Amino acid sequence: MDKYINSTTGTVRFILKDPKSDRACPIIFNFSFGRGKRLRCATGFKVHPKNWDSKNQRIRAISTIANREEVNARLRDIESLFLKRVSFYHNQGKNIDRTFLKQIYANLKNRIENDLEDNKVNFFSYVDGFTDDKQRHIDKTKTIPLSKITLRAYKQTIKKLKAYSKSHNPNLDFDSINLEFYYSFIHYLENTGLSLNTIGKHLKNLIAILNRATEEGVNTNLAYQHREFRRVSENTTSIYLTAQEIDKLERKDLSDKPLHERARDIFLIGYYTGQRVSDYNGLSVNNIRNFEGRDVFEIIQKKTSKTVYIPIHPKLKAIFKKRYKGKMPSKMPEQLINKYIKEIAQSVKIKEDVYVTKTIGGKKITEPIKKHKLIGTHTARRSFCTNAYLSKMPVIDIMAVSGHTTEKEFYKYIKVSSQERAVKIADSAFFQ
Repeated sequence: MDKYINSTTGTVRFILKDPKSDRACPIIFNFSFGRGKRLRCATGFKVHPKNWDSKNQRIRAISTIANREEVNARLRDIESLFLKRVSFYHNQGKNIDRTFLKQIYANLKNRIENDLEDNKVNFFSYVDGFTDDKQRHIDKTKTIPLSKITLRAYKQTIKKLKAYSKSHNPNLDFDSINLEFYYSFIHYLENTGLSLNTIGKHLKNLIAILNRATEEGVNTNLAYQHREFRRVSENTTSIYLTAQEIDKLERKDLSDKPLHERARDIFLIGYYTGQRVSDYNGLSVNNIRNFEGRDVFEIIQKKTSKTVYIPIHPKLKAIFKKRYKGKMPSKMPEQLINKYIKEIAQSVKIKEDVYVTKTIGGKKITEPIKKHKLIGTHTARRSFCTNAYLSKMPVIDIMAVSGHTTEKEFYKYIKVSSQERAVKIADSAFFQ
């Protein structure tokens, strides 16, 4: 008999990850230990929702499930042993927080024998289920923690991982994701001609997925937390257009080239709103609100789900009135905007040399590129932030428009030389 009092500090429930799934889905261990506090971990078992008894939190008595009793017994073991350990540490005065609970569960799972190979969640089945769950969440809810843009990035990373597995490691699984895999995967991506920063984005997505799998108890291999297993990156050569260069684009007569004209006008919307192309390409009168007699754009940013309000610049109003009968240019494919804006920039002689250094295929390359060739849809947003800063608009106001959340992030984003910053500082009240 135990020498301590068995008092518990929470409640265990076993639930399905997706009760509405049309295929077998993971059984999740759910521990509630206070208002708004809970621990969710994967048990390593899967079952079809139709075979799950949600009231009793066990697999139903179905004759076609041969290992039903064995799985149910293991669920009982997990529950009783977990509560016993929590009770013990609770009575010893141990601070029971989420991190400590995760460790208890991980140690517990390592002790419980699991030879049900068909029910184990391997790496690729997990990542496929991860993106499927996120897609369903995006489709069904208005408040989304993961945007469609981010979901697309995860899917691209998973595609790269599957291609790597096919050619280099057919048995790639959680247990084999270590430093040897890390360097091998980087080398593989370099050989496909990807830039260092693109490789870094794939590594960032992989680490995010592994963190989630570890939190859910699916992954117990922590080799990816080694300090060498990290996102790689290098500074990129990002340009901005000066106010004078924006003026050149704006004054260019493109009446004989309607597609170029529309692309230029959409780009200018991006410049005068400071938004990402996913937010400024396709704005309509439905996005206009009026506050105290002033027209503003109301935009729900696709990447962050944040709602921002931006005054409509008089120059935009003039463009809408002159060329679109008071409305806005219709949406255009981003690749066409990129193509046409480069051509327009070249025609107005935005062509100074910009020296670009980047790592491609593992090799660092530096070469001069004409400025107009580097202009794209994102240049509009960066140009707004930089020119607004140089015009002495308060940083907090610029961030309110652009959606940057920290000043550190903002200052890394804008393109201001040391000389330009010195001039701005010299104009401040302190130096007058």
